Amino acid sequence: MPIKGQIMKNSELRTENKISQFIKRSKELGLKVTPQRIAIYRELAGSMQHPSTEMIYKNIKDYYPNISLTTVYRTLETFEKMGLISVVNTLYHAARYDANMEPHHHVVCVKCKKIEDLYDDSIAYSELDPQIDNYKILGYSVLFSGICEECKTLNN
Repeated sequence: MPIKGQIMKNSELRTENKISQFIKRSKELGLKVTPQRIAIYRELAGSMQHPSTEMIYKNIKDYYPNISLTTVYRTLETFEKMGLISVVNTLYHAARYDANMEPHHHVVCVKCKKIEDLYDDSIAYSELDPQIDNYKILGYSVLFSGICEECKTLNN
């Protein structure tokens, strides 16, 4: 059975691997790799919370006191346009971001706004077969709404 330290090290290793892939992909796309961009990506890649722009800004401003919230917004927008991250639009709150580019879906708690990844092969694009005229479909996402276990417990 893994101990907490091993789990932390595995998580940190996964984050560092994501950052290495991010740097390599950024260079391939011609995107300048700066310490601030790496810090923003690190915050995103190391989080399972699907953080908002404000959350990321709050977490890195101690390391980069001269960075502005506008810079974080623009950087995340650039990452998303270049396909390095995705936006999780909860329809309930500000946009949240996800560095996990593997195909997956999301479930959001309508009470606390927590977002979790959902992997379910039964929800596949090939099974949906949408008939949408005048569009070339580039991708899709499924967002489920519900009440998480913690919020259910608090309400009982």
